[in-house]
Amino acid sequence: MATDRTAGAVLAGMMLLFAPPARAQTHAMRDTNAAVLRGASPGDTAVVPLPEVVVVGTRVPESLRTIPAALTVVSRGRFENSRNISLADALVGVPGVLVQSRAGSQDVRLTIRGFGARGSGDRSNVANVRGIRVLTDGVPVTEPDGRTSLDLVDLGLADRVEVSRSNASALYGNASGGVVNLSTDLAFPRGYSETRAIAGEFGYHREQTVAGFALGRSRAVLSLVNSTFGGWRRHSEGSRSLAQLRLAAELSQGTRLGVLLDAVTDISRFPGALTGAELAADPAQANPTYVTRDERRRDRQGRVALTLDKSLAPAHDLALVGFVEPKYLQRSERGSFRDFTRYHTGGSATYRGALTLDPDLSTVVSAGLDEAFQDGAILFYNLTPEGDRGTTLRADKREAANSAGGFAQAELRWHEAWSARLAARYDILWYIAEDYVTPALDAEKRFERWTPKAAVSYTAGAHTVYAALGGGVEAPAFNEIDPPPALPPTAINPLLDATRSSTYELGGRGALAGGLRYDAALYWIDVRDDIVPWNGGSFFFTAGKSRRRGAEAGLTWSPLRDLTLNGALTVSDNEYVHYVRDDSLFDGKEIAGLPGMVANGGARVALPMGFSLEGTVESVGRYFADDGNGARVPPHTVLGATLGCQRSFRSITLRGFVAGQNLADDEYVACAFINGTGGRFYEPGMPRTLSGGVTVRWQ
Repeated sequence: MATDRTAGAVLAGMMLLFAPPARAQTHAMRDTNAAVLRGASPGDTAVVPLPEVVVVGTRVPESLRTIPAALTVVSRGRFENSRNISLADALVGVPGVLVQSRAGSQDVRLTIRGFGARGSGDRSNVANVRGIRVLTDGVPVTEPDGRTSLDLVDLGLADRVEVSRSNASALYGNASGGVVNLSTDLAFPRGYSETRAIAGEFGYHREQTVAGFALGRSRAVLSLVNSTFGGWRRHSEGSRSLAQLRLAAELSQGTRLGVLLDAVTDISRFPGALTGAELAADPAQANPTYVTRDERRRDRQGRVALTLDKSLAPAHDLALVGFVEPKYLQRSERGSFRDFTRYHTGGSATYRGALTLDPDLSTVVSAGLDEAFQDGAILFYNLTPEGDRGTTLRADKREAANSAGGFAQAELRWHEAWSARLAARYDILWYIAEDYVTPALDAEKRFERWTPKAAVSYTAGAHTVYAALGGGVEAPAFNEIDPPPALPPTAINPLLDATRSSTYELGGRGALAGGLRYDAALYWIDVRDDIVPWNGGSFFFTAGKSRRRGAEAGLTWSPLRDLTLNGALTVSDNEYVHYVRDDSLFDGKEIAGLPGMVANGGARVALPMGFSLEGTVESVGRYFADDGNGARVPPHTVLGATLGCQRSFRSITLRGFVAGQNLADDEYVACAFINGTGGRFYEPGMPRTLSGGVTVRWQ
């Protein structure tokens, strides 16, 4: 069996080693607005804050060097030589970010400074993120109620990933405790085509074809992906087929039209969490109830988005976005078969203008409006003994959510060093729940919030320091609003309110002599009404007050031309200040799901003939999986290594890699099921896993 599983990786390695030698090539990163970014090459594993980098994940394009917030840019070289199966391949090692693979596939739990820690529970268990806004090329993937399904999120077309670790609610509104934006390169000099193949153990294979088209000043990229994962645990297999198109057309001087098309079909089965005894006996087993009911998720989604960037005058710009996203979703979940038919539509308008008041004083003003609406029908049926849809209709519902908001931000800059900015946003989130079987359960709920933010920064040469104070808001997602059994029946839990937070932050980034680059921050976050799952997420409570304090740092050092060292460390203290549930008092308990320490390190050395060798280490400290701190998740450390190569001959470039994860083959808990049911808290991590891949590029 092991020989069969590793055949693809061995074959990829042989193709790599016998490729014709040539000099390795690099390319410059560019953002979706075609600003040239003199950043890291594909072989660079560093997270690089450089003065030239322009980011768009901050709502308006601006230089990373002067942004008064914690923001990390991850170049494609960080994740190119990986399985490319999930966001974990790109975001592991970013300070302040915890990415946990739940069963080795695309399903991850993503946490930024504690936001998103609760995960999904039994509700739409696979590939859902909470409290963090996810964008692709500036177009939102996150739904109006704050949920993010990762079906349309794929690293294969991403040239870089921007991660805002600071709360961005003052710009984006609900569920923006952090922001992740995947950006496509649409500024390549001439057309190209690429074929990529990756294979690995446990039945994993991924094939991708990419074609880039250049016509005058217009650019387009088409990507087709097919991937299959057999699963290392029982009942954890999945597959996905994804098509993506990105087009940027210069309509006239200062006017740029963008087109984004996505279509995906996928199916995922999930094994569920285990008890401590089950974990010790056989981590590859699954929750037997999940197997019996064949708990799974099948999604078919499409997305069409148009963007228009218009220069109104020198230093005055307008950006318009409109999108529509139809969805057909099926679930075998919690003892019933569920059909969801939804459409998600919305748009935004953002203005940015700059004015020079005198040679030492200037101002930048930004403002924007957002509107997003999702509506659809939900049908619940009984499950057959085989886990299929039965003929008995159990529920017929409608769920609709509308999110509308606007923001304004003003920044004052003086002496080309100092900057002060103020921002404020107002949001209205409206939920409508209708039950066509029992109309008495119909309910509506509105959440309205002002969210302010203030920041000041100082830039000197290659160094920037900043201080910020900002608010945050996060409403419960639609599948979190069912009331507890003790309350009268209704469609929306009347006890739930939006989570409010205040973040105090001090940070800095820059470069020192000797090739040392740094990115560091201190934060203190006070949270009211934090949303906490109970009984496996069958319903949710709010913790009255909680507090998260932390220090995070990322370092990259190139002491020699062919050697790069990098590391990231996050140390945090996360506790419930005041939290009462029923007769239980959790004051002073650690917040479930948040480790006190996460550390990552890596070393990469460039070898002759275009080869490179990289070693990585990831260490996660102990934490608890329940509010009472009785279910302890032990610490773990995972080692990895990658051998890569890039060689070119005339118009053909060949890249390949062979990689291994968890090289020590340790048994560990990769993720926790917060406040799980029946003592099932633990989702085990993958054993030693080998993979390899080859990319052929014609240009």
